[in-house]
Amino acid sequence: MARGAAQAQRKRAQAAQPKRKQKAAPSWEDQLFFSRLRRHAKIIYVLLAVVFAAGFVVLGVGSGSTGIGDVLNTLFRGGSSSSLSSKIKDDLKKINAHPRNTAPYLDLATLYQQKGDTASQIQTLESAVTVSPKNVDVLSQLASVYRAQAASAQTSFNDAETALAANDATPPGLFNVNSTLVGQAFTADPLSQALKTKATDEYSKLGTAFTKAEQGYQRLATAARGTSQESTAELQLASVARDAFALFTRQVSHAQIAIAAYQRYLKLEPNGVQANLARQTIAQLQAFLPKSHR
Repeated sequence: MARGAAQAQRKRAQAAQPKRKQKAAPSWEDQLFFSRLRRHAKIIYVLLAVVFAAGFVVLGVGSGSTGIGDVLNTLFRGGSSSSLSSKIKDDLKKINAHPRNTAPYLDLATLYQQKGDTASQIQTLESAVTVSPKNVDVLSQLASVYRAQAASAQTSFNDAETALAANDATPPGLFNVNSTLVGQAFTADPLSQALKTKATDEYSKLGTAFTKAEQGYQRLATAARGTSQESTAELQLASVARDAFALFTRQVSHAQIAIAAYQRYLKLEPNGVQANLARQTIAQLQAFLPKSHR
């Protein structure tokens, strides 16, 4: 009887509890893709708005820039430029404090080279030569700068000469690398005159540039006498003088400088790597010289 009473009590308790409402199965309309999309539309719209906004910022749409790339480039370039200027100031202070110490001059010249300021680079190295006339490192760097300028001047002249020939402004043989403009008997149009003037100016600059390069290596070769760097300096001098003679064949002084430098190199290294080339070049240059200059 007790067990039956307990069961009856449990049934009454269960009957007293409210019945849970069963969740209705989703209708066929609710299961459609676009119906579900509408239910989450607000969230999707917010996400799309964030994505588009980020795209405008990162890609720089409508701003005339390339977006975050420009910002990063500006930051890095600005930092690099600021760092370079700071280093230049530091080297200038060191030079003012110890003007006879060539190390800051060399470092400063390198910084100017990185900055693209060739004029300041040359001025710095020339100042270093003033305080240390026989410093091989300084003279070597300075001669290299002058040689690079000569190469650049040669390119500029070649371009000017090509433009002149393309315009067909000058009769054949009127202008070449070994002479200035002649033949005043004909009248040219303004464009032709401008091209001739340009070619003449570039030719003049070319001669000046090669003269400076040649003088730079002469100073280097002189300072390097008796050192392990002398043979290399003589080869460099011979090379620039040979190129100068090829451009200005009427100036025999270039050939004489090249021959003397090659001969000095052969005396230092008769069996050197460049020995055979030096002997061949000497023979070629001497063939162009008048007998009185051999």
